[in-house]
This record gives sequence, C-alpha cells and structure tokens, in this order.
Amino acid sequence: MPEIDRKLNDDLREAVLKTIAFFDLFDYPLTAYEIRENLDRSVELAGIFDFLGQEAALIEEKDGFYFLRGRAEVVTTRQQRYNYSYRKIKIARHFVRLFRLCPFVRVVAVANSLGQYNLRDGSDIDFFIITAPRRLWLSRLYCTGLAKILNSRPTGKIKKDKICLSFYIATNHLDISDLRLGEADPYFDYWRRNLILLYNKNRTYENFLLVNGLLAETDQIQMTVVTDAPLSTGFFLNFLEKIAKKIQLKIMPAALAAAMNNSDGVVVNDSVLKLYREDRRRFYAEKYGEKINEIFKKDS
Repeated sequence: MPEIDRKLNDDLREAVLKTIAFFDLFDYPLTAYEIRENLDRSVELAGIFDFLGQEAALIEEKDGFYFLRGRAEVVTTRQQRYNYSYRKIKIARHFVRLFRLCPFVRVVAVANSLGQYNLRDGSDIDFFIITAPRRLWLSRLYCTGLAKILNSRPTGKIKKDKICLSFYIATNHLDISDLRLGEADPYFDYWRRNLILLYNKNRTYENFLLVNGLLAETDQIQMTVVTDAPLSTGFFLNFLEKIAKKIQLKIMPAALAAAMNNSDGVVVNDSVLKLYREDRRRFYAEKYGEKINEIFKKDS
C-alpha cells in the first residue's frame, strides 16, 4: 500500500474508533451511516463498511448497530430510548406549534440528545432556539413564560417530560465556535451534529450549519444564503427588548447570576443566552480521553 493511502486509512480508522468510543459514553451504538455523519471528513459509506469489517477485535455488530466489543447491551438501551424519545418529541412538537407563533423565533431544535432519539425516560426536553437579532430577550420571555403558564418547566424534583429552555442564540451570532472549550471539547462538536430540528424559518438552520462548518461542499454550492433582517428596528420594540432583558436578569436565580459569564455553562449577552448551572463538557472530555487511551492501549 502506498504511504499516502496507508496514512489516509490510519486516519480514518482513528476517526471511526473515536466516534464509536464517544457515543459509547452515552450507551449509544451507531449505524454505519451515523458513523459517517459524525465524522469530521467526507467518506464514502462503502469505505465505512470496509473498515468496520476489518475491526472485529475492537468493534462488534448487532442488528445493524456497531459498538465497542463487549458492549452488546447498548443495543437494547438504544431501542428502549427510542420509545422514550418518540414520546418526548411528540411533546416537543406541541410546544413548537406555540413557539413558532412568536415572530422572532427562527429555529427550534431538541438538543443534548447525543445520538438521534436518545433521550432518557426521566429526563427533561432540552431546546435550542435561534431568534431574530436584537430580539433574544423578548423571544425567551415568550417561550419560557408560555412553558411556565402551562406548568411545563422542570423543577428540582420533577424533570420528566418537562421543557428546558436554557440555550438561545440570535442570528447575528450563528457562529458558536467561541463557546467551545478550546481544543478538548468533543461534546460540543458532536452536540452540534445531533440537534433534532423541529422548526426552521428562512433557512436559518442551514445558515447555522454553514457558518459552523457542518455543510458538505456540494450543499454549500447549492444553498442560497438568506439574510435575516430584524423584524423591525422601531423604537417601541427596542424598548420592549430592553424591558424584557431587565425583568429576566432581575428574576434570574442567584446561582445562575453568580456564574454569569465566568463559567462554562452560563453565558449571558444580547446574542447568546446559555443558562446551564451544570456544564459537564469537561467531565465528558476527561472520560472520553480515558476511553480512547484504553482502546488504543489494547490495540497496540
């Protein structure tokens, strides 16, 4: 084998093993198609199958799913979670029909599902919302207020099937690379690829993928970029936006206020609202590193 071909093959092998290893942290086996879609490079599906067929020492297959050797139980886990997720997505779609009535909401997606339809039975439903520029606070006031009125916000004791509305960005901040934890943030990279899109206005989601480097070259060529102008630049709406911001900052829980803009999970400004008291990305990065070391140690 020529040296360049051997290098490409070794790089692909490492990328595939790392992808399977990351999703193993979430008990989520992958199909060959899902492996390809989660790689940071363009690879023919046939090449993925060829590789998987040569890795019996490290990878097993069951019912079309691939996973690390000795982890066959994750296939059953995935099948169970599909049923849970189907129920939760139905609930999410109900809320999307309400959220889309807000003229400033551009995208609604279910987030923090590492793997499509991989939601735990007792978990809440995390939303990722993109809004018009300069209308972030009004959009959040509408969405969270509506969920509160419908008694669908999670509490310390009850989370199952409740609506978590903790991540908003505006269309003037579609590139979220500044929220990445440096080089060692695998959760961030896979999170962006595994959003479950439920509502998309003016091709905003395609723009989000484009500026974050997640569209294939052919898709970029075919895509017409749509500029999302503000609904209005009038004084009255700008005034309401300021009032909405002031109210929400005033009633923000003390723990979030204390962590605001000095923690991984809480980022607050006029184009990003990320309100996670517990951001586990560093934990997952550490566990992922340990798993990768274990795999390649066995392989050596």
